[in-house]
Amino acid sequence: FRDWAKIGELADSGVAIHFATESLDFQSRGGRLTADIQAVIASDYIRNLREEALKGIRGRLKQGLYPHMAPVGYLDQGGGKAKTPDPACAPLVKEAFELYGSGQYSIRSLCEEMARRGLRTRRGGHITRTGMENMLGNPFYCGVIRIRKTGETYQGVHEPLITPGMFQRVQSIKSGRYHVKVHRHTYLFKGLFRCAHC
Repeated sequence: FRDWAKIGELADSGVAIHFATESLDFQSRGGRLTADIQAVIASDYIRNLREEALKGIRGRLKQGLYPHMAPVGYLDQGGGKAKTPDPACAPLVKEAFELYGSGQYSIRSLCEEMARRGLRTRRGGHITRTGMENMLGNPFYCGVIRIRKTGETYQGVHEPLITPGMFQRVQSIKSGRYHVKVHRHTYLFKGLFRCAHC
């Protein structure tokens, strides 16, 4: 409708409008009415097409199938089939969750470590900080499909790379609710002597 309104403004300002596929008359009132009716019908067709597409997507989700591109660590198998773990990337994704779950890595240091170990995006680049945060926050890796826009979740039929417990642990660390216990030792000369080389 936005595009159609702009076309109408051009016609009202005296610009001659011609379509390559339609013989619409913008000079007469009857021609404009016919063109407006066709625009409304086209808009309804697009709306109906969108609803049917969403029905298809919801149907796949209820079957436990993810209808979008597979995340890093998984491979697409075509329509109607579950994503399968990528033999090259899946073990590295699992390691990323385990390393972050240990509480010894920040997102930045984890990105550097996983780049050193060979974890790459689909295009062969290093995973960015935002990409790593998204990956660690995606429940797909523990077998759950979450739709970001609506917040809906579905149980997936794909093979999970990590356990739900590991996923929850990572989320707790990310949100700052989990603290790693540090053993402090009271050495006799602590803080008094330093290594000459360090």
